[in-house]
Amino acid sequence: MSPIQLPILHWNDVYRVRPQKLPGSKETIDCTQFAALLDDIRDQWAERRDGKREGLVLFSGDVFSPSVESSVTRGSHMVPVMNKLAPDASLLGNHDFDFGYPHLCKLMADTQFPWLLSNVIDKTKNTVPEHVDEFQVLERQGVRIGIIGLIEKEWIGTISSWPSEFEYCDAAQVGIALSKKLRDPNGEHKCDLVIALTHARVPNDVALAKSLFALTPKAQKTRPISNEHGVDLILGGHDHLYFVGRGVDAWENYDLTDKPLGAEKDEGDVMVIKSGTDFRDLSEFTIELEDAPEGSVRRKVISRISGKHHEIAPHMRKCDDLQKTLDGLLQSVGSALKAPLCRLEVQLDVRSQLIRTQEMASSNWFADILRHTYDDALVMKGVKNGADGVFICAGMLRGDSTYGPGYLTLGDVLEVLPFEDPLVVVEIDGWTLWETLEASLSTWPAQEGRFPVISGFRITWDSRRPPGQRVLGVWMQEEDASGSDSGTATPVRIDGAAVERTKGGRMYYIVTRQYMVEGHDGFEPLIGSKEIIDDEAGQITSTVVRKYLLGAQFVNKLAATNESREHLDEETHALINRARHARQRESLHRHSARVLEKWKRAASQVAHRLRSTRHYRDHIHITGKEHMSDVDCFDGSAARKAGLDGGEDGEKKVRGGEGRDKSVDAVMKKSLLVVHPVVDGRLKDEARPELSRGLSK
Repeated sequence: MSPIQLPILHWNDVYRVRPQKLPGSKETIDCTQFAALLDDIRDQWAERRDGKREGLVLFSGDVFSPSVESSVTRGSHMVPVMNKLAPDASLLGNHDFDFGYPHLCKLMADTQFPWLLSNVIDKTKNTVPEHVDEFQVLERQGVRIGIIGLIEKEWIGTISSWPSEFEYCDAAQVGIALSKKLRDPNGEHKCDLVIALTHARVPNDVALAKSLFALTPKAQKTRPISNEHGVDLILGGHDHLYFVGRGVDAWENYDLTDKPLGAEKDEGDVMVIKSGTDFRDLSEFTIELEDAPEGSVRRKVISRISGKHHEIAPHMRKCDDLQKTLDGLLQSVGSALKAPLCRLEVQLDVRSQLIRTQEMASSNWFADILRHTYDDALVMKGVKNGADGVFICAGMLRGDSTYGPGYLTLGDVLEVLPFEDPLVVVEIDGWTLWETLEASLSTWPAQEGRFPVISGFRITWDSRRPPGQRVLGVWMQEEDASGSDSGTATPVRIDGAAVERTKGGRMYYIVTRQYMVEGHDGFEPLIGSKEIIDDEAGQITSTVVRKYLLGAQFVNKLAATNESREHLDEETHALINRARHARQRESLHRHSARVLEKWKRAASQVAHRLRSTRHYRDHIHITGKEHMSDVDCFDGSAARKAGLDGGEDGEKKVRGGEGRDKSVDAVMKKSLLVVHPVVDGRLKDEARPELSRGLSK
């Protein structure tokens, strides 16, 4: 009897739907070409009676974020894309949680395929979380296949919005337990084969393959696995690299002698495949199955595996149906860019000749927001107080213009923050911080993008001194009180401990750009810094700012009414109540003639003070815990249903969802955060002290 042949398609970690340039080329590719290739291959498979094809299409996580588009849509635009690609099963990845689990549930609910998360338990229900499955059982080529989804523990600590009731379970232990359940000859499922989708680093996938006996046919000759519980094949994501274990029989367009960093323990014995990233790569392969000896734990074993690494190329055809759907989706994204996100009381100035040569209110505001991007994740990693500071560069702030006074729109934010390289957190000593500051200030007065943008610490410097000797002092900053969560009053920031220009000693957790950590634009001192949150776990700047402003608007809207909502988190209730009390105090002051002038003076002082650390942290945090649809300027529900009718109907469905009733818009505008960025002297040039006297810029 000849072996059964099972064809499989696999991909992972996809983000951008717009055309993207190939490295070192002006030519572009896009996801419609990826979709066409996938369809062309799948259409060659034999058709089943149920309309499915006699093969498997599998996805290993990360699709809803990050990208510039997801900063607008919060991932909704990827739902119709994935529905078109139609995987048989998908695993959740770390970035799928970027906008919080409540919103992720909405995204998953509108997809037309199952999601897996086998080794995470909701402790309140003692089952896997809502909207995900523990496993799927599919039949192809007469073979019953169990598919499970396993994640590594490490990236959970990078997710600020990870639900507290979710508990990680050891991947290897869960793999063994599910193997017993799915392969049980007296059980319900009677699976012949078990495949694990994973979202983990290469070394963790290699180790997991060994623990679960996902061994190659060559390795099975010396280490039989037919009586071992575990999985037969691991299809991974998360690393953004293309990798195939060295022990496969043949693989076209891939060098099997290549051993990427982290795969050192691949001795040609593990069945692990990872399929690149961003709609650039697709794995097509076939496994041949033979019967195991009668009475074995595994009914069948893989006797051969061979495949091909497909790389999307500019000449490949496009999927017209998906292109039509994307045209409508991207038009709706364009319409949403006009929506206001906050109200500026003063001008937000990001002109290059200013932000690249001196401290600016605009730079300070963005840095203060970004400082708290990963605070919850850092606390989970044992960093008690979150990030110590932010160190980015003025070159990441674009637009070269002024905004306001008045409304700052979503389009404005994306214009100022267009880059897609992620924010990361590095652990550095005082010496590295000083050296990086010196590098950042070394080219002044040239309008270079390396000029520092900081938060959480203060420096004094002297532009008259030679490069490399300009930094005079660095101090971490502290708050003299807990502050107001409403943001209407804040404590004064004071100098804490001085940062010593010495190697070793106290370490600082600094939010910065991946671009800078790689040493670009003169930031060589950061090369080799230990990354606590790395680029593959990082979020892009526009997404973080959008989340902060969305969270603030959500709180303001509920605080302005007596509206009560069920199912809000306890912390959310407390935050809204504090905001209501603050509004009541302000209202009392406004209507008291005796204190009117005093109130005006106090309000003026408040408007020119920085918001508290807790304010920024809370309003970023809340977007991961609550549904934000009521205050979201983008109609995600309509976007998620785009393309269901195909072609032009799909476009109309999106376009019909644009905007809200004008009366609703008026209410929405009233709940926008009022912003008054200031210069506070955190970047004082002793040669130009007049620039750091607290004047708005």
